[in-house]
Amino acid sequence: MAVLTGPVTASAAEAVTIAFRGRPRTRTFGKPTAGVPTANSSYPLSDGALVVLTVAREADRDGHLYDGPIAPDVDVPYTPGTDRVRDAAADWLGTQAACRRSR
Repeated sequence: MAVLTGPVTASAAEAVTIAFRGRPRTRTFGKPTAGVPTANSSYPLSDGALVVLTVAREADRDGHLYDGPIAPDVDVPYTPGTDRVRDAAADWLGTQAACRRSR
């Protein structure tokens, strides 16, 4: 499994990224995520205002808590107009036995 990340990978997308952490034969590619791997809850105030508070952080399958940007396993420089992240992930997938099997 190849997971692509970048600075617009945020919130729920970071939760998905974290869900794949520690999984065998899985790598992340790209740039660090936005850094908001948290859960929020809204609380109404007596004056009608609403306060939104962070109430939880995300944790991976090994119990590691995330509290900021998630660095990829393979940092791939961003170059406008290219698909370098996709290409790096595809190259790695091509080295995996499960992806080389003929049909």
